Amino acid sequence: MGVRFGKDFYSGLVLAVLAGWMLSESQKIRRLRFDVLDNAFFPTLAAVLLLIFSVGLIVQALLSKEKSTPIKFKKPFRISLFIVSCIVYVVLMEPIGFLLSSILFVFASCLIISWPPKIKTIVYSSIFSVTASWVIWCVFARLLRLVLP
Repeated sequence: MGVRFGKDFYSGLVLAVLAGWMLSESQKIRRLRFDVLDNAFFPTLAAVLLLIFSVGLIVQALLSKEKSTPIKFKKPFRISLFIVSCIVYVVLMEPIGFLLSSILFVFASCLIISWPPKIKTIVYSSIFSVTASWVIWCVFARLLRLVLP
C-alpha cells in the first residue's frame, strides 16, 4: 500500500517551513517595551497560528482516506512572478522602507492577479496599493507606535 501525498500535505509542509522561518525572524525584532504586547507579539502570534494550522493540514492529509489530489500548476508564470515579487519586496524593505516597498508589492500583486492588465485595472490597483499601504502604515506606525523598517 503506497502512500501518495497530495497538495494538502505539500501545502502544509511549505507553510510549516514558512512558519518556522517567521518565528525565527520574529524573535530578532528589537524590543522597545517590556510588556506582553511588545513589537514581536503579533508576528510571533501569526507564526505560531500558521504553524498550528499547517500541522493540522499535514495531519488531515495523512489521516484522510480519500485519494489525494495531485498538484497542478495552472499558471506557473504567475506563480513564479509572485514569488519573485515577494523576494523583491523583502529585499527592498530595508533600503526604501515599509511604505514605499509595500505600495510597490501590492501594486505588483494586483497586476499579477489580474493579468493581462488593462488601464482600468492599473488605475484601480495603484489607488488600492497606495491607500491600503498608507492605512496599514498609519495603524502600525502612528496608532500602535510600532517601529517599521
